Amino acid sequence: MARLLLGPPDAGPLTNHWIYRKARLMETAQDHVIASARVVLPATERRRTDMTTRDFTFVADEPHNGAVGDGPTPTEYLLMALASCTAQTLRQYVDYKYDTAGDITVEINYHEPEQEGAARYLQRTITLSEEPDPDDLKVMHDIAEKSPVTLLIQFAWSVRTEFVGPR
Repeated sequence: MARLLLGPPDAGPLTNHWIYRKARLMETAQDHVIASARVVLPATERRRTDMTTRDFTFVADEPHNGAVGDGPTPTEYLLMALASCTAQTLRQYVDYKYDTAGDITVEINYHEPEQEGAARYLQRTITLSEEPDPDDLKVMHDIAEKSPVTLLIQFAWSVRTEFVGPR
């Protein structure tokens, strides 16, 4: 089975590419996998994908021709991941700090400005069913900014692409 690990476009001549590839493969073997996912896009489908992680199965779909689709879009899954992670991270704090803290609702909206050159952004709105102390609210804001998915999204990261031949 052939494996090709693509490096940066400026990897240089073939010799440098293979040196880079070998070093990346060795480094990758030492990395700890935190989470993984698998997606299959059958030949009979154009957009609908079956997604799995651990023993869970989901469907993602991109609506087209006015249809709703069979599931959330990949972008919607990303927004749900951010909202869920934010709520869970805040719950850990409030459970530690208070006996009861009420409901935590997190809404995420993805904005793509119409003005040319303006940056896209995510608007996160957190609603608490009980009013916290103003000092605690600042701490909660800081905690939300440090939730794992927030950190994953707001910083640039390396995407390692690998093509594998038929199995």
